[in-house]
Amino acid sequence: MNIKDVDMSKQAFVYAAIHLLANRMQVIGDKIDPTISTKQWFLLAAVSKFKNTPPNISDIADGLGTSRQNIKKMANILEKRGFLKMKRDESDLRNIQLFLTEQCRNYFKSRDQKESEYLENIFLGIDDEMLHMLCSGMGKLVENIDSLLGGNANAEG
Repeated sequence: MNIKDVDMSKQAFVYAAIHLLANRMQVIGDKIDPTISTKQWFLLAAVSKFKNTPPNISDIADGLGTSRQNIKKMANILEKRGFLKMKRDESDLRNIQLFLTEQCRNYFKSRDQKESEYLENIFLGIDDEMLHMLCSGMGKLVENIDSLLGGNANAEG
């Protein structure tokens, strides 16, 4: 099925396209490198964005819009595979902090070229103006979804 051929409103098209693209990008991403899944990569990328203070499981769950249980399960797998280290926060033992390992950093360096090519191919034919509009629209959708969730991006219903 070609989604562009389906008769629907532009809003319904965007809604359906987001789901379709998410699924397809996950399939492609998982094929690029079988070492880790796209979701595991996303978790590691989120951890890497914290520069000064290591994030805890709740920080990552909130940022990725998922549950702490999902993050803990993935973090356990990644720790067993040497990509992540989990450690209790000394100032609050209820919190488990997440740290990238040297193995993880080296792994990400080794796949820089593949990731760059992947993104270039996804955005082929999209100029700066179109990319700017896409970013603006996606940003507004994120705001609206967060608002529907009551400002809690990881609310589960």
